[in-house]
Amino acid sequence: MSYAENITSCDDPHQSSETENPLQVRGRISSAVTQGPSKLSYFIYRPRHRKDREQVVFSIHGYTRNALQHMFVLQDYAEEKGVAIVVPHFTKREFRRYQQVRPHRNGACPNIAFMELIQDLEVTNAFDLSTIRAVGYSGGGQFLHRLAMLQPDLIDRLVLFAPGWYTMPDRAYPYPLGLGQSPALGDRSLSLEGFRKADVLVLVGDKDIGRNDSLNKHEDIDLAQGRTRVARAQNWTRTMNASLPFDNQIKLQLLKGLRHGFRKNFEKKGYGQLVFDHLLLDLLSQNVSRER
Repeated sequence: MSYAENITSCDDPHQSSETENPLQVRGRISSAVTQGPSKLSYFIYRPRHRKDREQVVFSIHGYTRNALQHMFVLQDYAEEKGVAIVVPHFTKREFRRYQQVRPHRNGACPNIAFMELIQDLEVTNAFDLSTIRAVGYSGGGQFLHRLAMLQPDLIDRLVLFAPGWYTMPDRAYPYPLGLGQSPALGDRSLSLEGFRKADVLVLVGDKDIGRNDSLNKHEDIDLAQGRTRVARAQNWTRTMNASLPFDNQIKLQLLKGLRHGFRKNFEKKGYGQLVFDHLLLDLLSQNVSRER
C-alpha cells in the first residue's frame, strides 16, 4: 500500500479515546508525548499479534521532519518482524538543530529528549529495551552517530542511511565538524567508545551525489569530508575505522542506482528489508536456532 493510500485509509493517528493508552494500542499508529520536561512527541506502532515484550526499533527522520511518513512506511516491517516501531518527532520549533544534537534556545536538548522517550517506554515494562536499535535517514543519521558519541553506552545496533555530513574523529575540528570544543558542544564530552562495541552499518546510494539545498555545502565540510554524500560516507567510515578494533569495523555499503529520498528507497526500492535485517540480525539468528 502506498504512503498516500495509507494516509487516506488509516484512522487519524492523533485521535484516541481519553482512556486509551497509546503504548498499549496494537495494529494502529498512535501518538504520544514524553512525560519529561522536553515533551518530545512521537509515533508508535505495535504489531497486531501479541508478544510479552517486543523489541523496539527507533527510526529518526531527516530535516523535512517527516516522522509520520516514517511510521506509515515502516509499519509493515513491524508486523513482519514482530517488533515495535517508534519514531520521535523533533519539531523545528523545539529542536531546530536536532541533527547536530544541539540544545535549542529554549533549553530543549535532543539527546535528553531521546533518553526521556526511552525511559517512558521502560516504565511500561511492555518493551524489550535491553538493546537499543535505531536507523536514521539523512539528518536522522547525523543525529544518531553524534548521539553515539555523546552517549557511548546507549546504542547497540545502528544504521546510518545517507547522512549529509558527519562529525569527524579529529579534535582539530570544533564540534559538530570534529571532536574539538565549541559553543555547540558546551560542557558535554565526546567519545568513540560506543563505536567500539556497537554494530554500525552506513548505507548510501551510489547515485546520491547531488548538491541541492538539502546538503550542507559549507566549505569546511567539503574540504574535510568531500562534496557528496557518497564521498563523505567513504571518508568518515575510513577515518573512523582507523581508530576502531579490526573485529568491529563500521560497514559501508553503496546501493547501486540509488539516489536520495526516504520513501522511494524504503518503500519502492525495498531497502527497508536490508535495514531491518541488520538491526535484527542477532534476534533472527536466535529464532532460527530455537526452531532447530
